[in-house]
Amino acid sequence: MENETCLRKLALPLLGKWSVFILLTLEKEEMYFAQLERALGSISRKVLTQSLNELIEINVLYKRGESSTGHKTFYGLTPLGQSLLPLIYQIKDWIREHKYELER
Repeated sequence: MENETCLRKLALPLLGKWSVFILLTLEKEEMYFAQLERALGSISRKVLTQSLNELIEINVLYKRGESSTGHKTFYGLTPLGQSLLPLIYQIKDWIREHKYELER
């Protein structure tokens, strides 16, 4: 049971509504907060901040800079986050392949 609880704790940030979109948005380059917010569209600042912090906590994202100093805070994928991208693309391919079955 302890292993399941630990696994759930680690998986939850990856399964959040915006997590995959954040990871895919940061795939090619790091972005500062406002850039990321614009790129994602309808996400609230609160949800974006919470999602970013959760992904940083499990080491798939990094944060560079501090907003309190007046400088831009950048976010990007860690090597661990980069290693997750092929799995995300496999899931996207599976969804495309089974689109009509899933729409029932």
